Amino acid sequence: MRINSTKENLLEGIQIIQASGTGRTTLPILHNFIMESAENKIKLVRTDLEMATTHYINAEVLEPGAITIPAKEFSDILHTLPGDIEITLYTADSKVHIECGKSKFWVMGTPKEEYPLIPEMDEKNIIEMNALEIQKMVQKTIFAASNQETRYVLNGILWVIGPEGFEMVATDGRRLALANNMEIKSAQEIKIIVPTKILNEILRFLSINKPEEKENIQVGIADNQIGFRMKNTTYISRLIEGSFPNYRQVIPATSDKKIVVSVKDLLAVTRRAALCAADRGGAVKYEIKEGAVVVSASSQKMEFSDEISAEFSGDGFTTSFNPQYVSDVLKNTKAEKITFAMTNSINPALLTPVGESDSKYVIMPVRV
Repeated sequence: MRINSTKENLLEGIQIIQASGTGRTTLPILHNFIMESAENKIKLVRTDLEMATTHYINAEVLEPGAITIPAKEFSDILHTLPGDIEITLYTADSKVHIECGKSKFWVMGTPKEEYPLIPEMDEKNIIEMNALEIQKMVQKTIFAASNQETRYVLNGILWVIGPEGFEMVATDGRRLALANNMEIKSAQEIKIIVPTKILNEILRFLSINKPEEKENIQVGIADNQIGFRMKNTTYISRLIEGSFPNYRQVIPATSDKKIVVSVKDLLAVTRRAALCAADRGGAVKYEIKEGAVVVSASSQKMEFSDEISAEFSGDGFTTSFNPQYVSDVLKNTKAEKITFAMTNSINPALLTPVGESDSKYVIMPVRV
């Protein structure tokens, strides 16, 4: 193989495929990625056996071929090269030669045949989804997913797609986030658990590529995998197997106490209170009273109290929440106000951004 390309194109490709090699592995070959010629483009592929990424970059292909290259060493070399001189890359005897001006490197590669097989995206069950809508729904839910390996089934977001619309749900057992879109539909109900790892990659990809308002992303769903394809990039991941909790039972159906507060004010005061919480998981106290919420926190070394206005009337009460859970909800809404619906100080609170019917959140109070 022999190609000419630019530092910018090569670095872009490495950055896009790099997350597919961050999983734990004992296979040395997985520290490499595949570089393969494809007409007037170069295909870069990497996997950690849980997720795989394929990305095409522009290049001048002088001689076709394929090889695997150590990702870290290749990236380190690229970062040291000047950006205004074309890079020539060619292979000889499993060595990958990299030349830029008078600079010359070689690194030891391995044959493509030694690399694990990369699954193809399922072309039979593809749903076109608006890229910005997927980005918004994932952002509104992913923070509530668990990151504990002992609760593997909660390390993903539940997708439920059917004739009535599309719901995403995430929970870690102490909080729940739900987002929906009634425009994205499927004739048959699809229920899958998508790992947060690939969804974080989709968020990163979309933030870099900034899709236009009507631009779509193709989603291919098979029995045990999901694929995402947009422009020159395809992501494929295993799905999480297992039974997701019955999330509808967790969402409070009734409430007799409703508090409406400013998102901006509550976020600011919660962040200040979190500084004085006893530890990272420390609770912040919210005293609800006529027309106001008093927010307070204390530890052995610090104490804090502040008051913000609120729309509330009736018998006051006091409850406590993990400040991170409250902040996560407030950071991921564009609404100006949010409603807390509760029955008492110890039962779950239902948080609904005012004017946003496409999302809702449940937070368990902390018993102090």
